[in-house]
Amino acid sequence: MGLYVEHDRSSIMSACLLFPEGDILLDEFLDFAGPKRLSEPGVGGLLDRLRGKAEPGPLLRRVRRWNEYEFADLQDFPIVELLLDKTIELEWPLSRYYRVAIDVDADCPDCGEIHVHQEGPLRLASEIVVFRGDLWEPEDQIALTDNDELLVSDRLRQLWQRMAGDDAPQFMPVEGAGDGAPVWQAAPQGTVHILAPPTELHVLESCPTCGRPLTQALTTDPYTSAFGPDRQTVHEDEALLTLDAAPLPAGDLWVGDAQQGRVRELTEVLQRFGDDPDPFYLRPAYPFWLISQRLLRLLHEHVPAGWRCRPVIRPGG
Repeated sequence: MGLYVEHDRSSIMSACLLFPEGDILLDEFLDFAGPKRLSEPGVGGLLDRLRGKAEPGPLLRRVRRWNEYEFADLQDFPIVELLLDKTIELEWPLSRYYRVAIDVDADCPDCGEIHVHQEGPLRLASEIVVFRGDLWEPEDQIALTDNDELLVSDRLRQLWQRMAGDDAPQFMPVEGAGDGAPVWQAAPQGTVHILAPPTELHVLESCPTCGRPLTQALTTDPYTSAFGPDRQTVHEDEALLTLDAAPLPAGDLWVGDAQQGRVRELTEVLQRFGDDPDPFYLRPAYPFWLISQRLLRLLHEHVPAGWRCRPVIRPGG
């Protein structure tokens, strides 16, 4: 059994327990924890107990089932989704690297978008910050920053450049690596269109005025509220991305044109970004990173840990 914290469906992180398929402990755990409610003594959150209240919803919000794909399972897919296990802190203030642009929608007075543009080289934090991952270690090869930028070691950069030649991405140096070894940011080489549907990118919250998505997630659970006493435990199977059949841009690394997380914000939140001289720069929505078979093979041969991939469906591809 493993434990991790995920943040793909809300701004509040939730603890997750991992069990391998067929583990008898999973059945025992579900039998014990499945019926429990957050309002029971000893179960509710500390802050809620201090305030004298506890949400009466279920302790288990979701039970997810997904595959751990082996390299052989992915050989028939020209493009796969890259999922990284490690997140690296950036040194604050983030305004040294990023500029925030607020896009207030002309068609809706009550919502808009927050765009984060990188304008300078990144620097890693010198100390671990609670709840947000770990520092880059000498043996690490690939990871995301806490603002979802893709970082690679100098060794992996050299291997990638040697493999790709003129099709290699742009690599930008990153400052502050703990052991002094170079760390590089890899820039995406293009954007690919995600078809939704059939991709199960469900809206969890919408603008009350225009109805456009505020929060969305890649999930087979179409439930529209992530919180509240009516939320039931959901048994969810893995959802996969579907891309259109257009030719891919040259290279090995792309991002999808859709995101999951907080894709739009209400006007009062946008106003706070505009008023604060050093606002909270972390992206509220998370990109889908996509890679080629060539890069998948390179990772398989030279990077033993810290990443995994899952299939991406592409009609005609």
